[in-house]
Amino acid sequence: MAWAESVALNGDGGPSIQWDNKPRTLQEILKENQLPLVVKLSTENMLSSSTKSSSDVHKPLVLYKEVKGRKIYCKNVTSVDVLTGAVCREDGPIVVIPETYQGWFRLIDDLDKPLTTVANVARIMPVRFLCCKPITGFLSIQQGNRNNPDGLFEKLTINPGVFNVLNIHEDFVRYTEKRKTIKSLLRCLRCSDNEGTEFLLPFESTGVFYLVESRKTTSKKLHAEKCGYVYSMHSMMEAGLAKDVILSLLHGKPPANPCGFTTVLKICDIIKDHTAVAATLSGTRKLLELPIGPTPKFVKALNIEEIQGHPMYQEIERHLVDNADAYANEMKVRHNYNIQPITDGPGVPRLSKSMGGTRPPKSKTARP
Repeated sequence: MAWAESVALNGDGGPSIQWDNKPRTLQEILKENQLPLVVKLSTENMLSSSTKSSSDVHKPLVLYKEVKGRKIYCKNVTSVDVLTGAVCREDGPIVVIPETYQGWFRLIDDLDKPLTTVANVARIMPVRFLCCKPITGFLSIQQGNRNNPDGLFEKLTINPGVFNVLNIHEDFVRYTEKRKTIKSLLRCLRCSDNEGTEFLLPFESTGVFYLVESRKTTSKKLHAEKCGYVYSMHSMMEAGLAKDVILSLLHGKPPANPCGFTTVLKICDIIKDHTAVAATLSGTRKLLELPIGPTPKFVKALNIEEIQGHPMYQEIERHLVDNADAYANEMKVRHNYNIQPITDGPGVPRLSKSMGGTRPPKSKTARP
């Protein structure tokens, strides 16, 4: 058995850790051990950078779960001209988007227009649509009963998001507004959000609406394919997303770290990635995503069962259970990444695969 050194986490009140003396890559460590594990960067691989993220990786880390999937590497675009190409922030960091990122995009040269009224959305009756701006609606706060069959709604502002279309509500709506109760005959689109909360959107409400998924039985008759669509990163990857495509993020969380984020992104690289989500074993509970590859090297903790009984470890593990999946799906910022040059000519590739109830993204400047 390899000898070990014992080190306490000074100042944090953390557990005492016995470290293996044999540095190995995460690839090697994970072949022989099941997660979760506690590791730290080997002294022979200490990073020279003085950045905060670099200092975090030097701390003991709780490795929680492996993540495998495709990542899309992008540059921020400062201005766009679809005829001459895009001007990018050449000196800025790279924006990394997992294929599983929960956001909605459009191709920058897709000229199909959004819908602008709820009535137009109701005419098409899609399965789902994206509401890009806050909109006035009615939220049910009291179900109808024998005494008040209409129920009671509250008039309020509903935040942007992807809404599921349920049906059309054409009836009296009793609602509260500024401490008054009002009853009006309204035509509304009944919708729900991803959490199942139902609400009514009046036909006359205006906004910016893009289709996410149309109904196959009605989309052709109503020319839904001519409406503006938005796409998830996964659906675009399935349709053949490639380098040099320029995207606009319409709905989704930007990167947490500063990068001069413009919401318009030019794809520079697409890679298959293998990483591990980890957290610093300290009071700060900083989440990290570590590459699993031939470098760098780490040492693992030998007394893992003892460490797992410590209150600090248990608190960090609960934090990972609650947040690791969401963190793995976030946009992130990466520095010092070398982009491979494009050698197969100018232009933006066409995304051509069919995506079921969604319309394939259309590119106006596709390669021949």
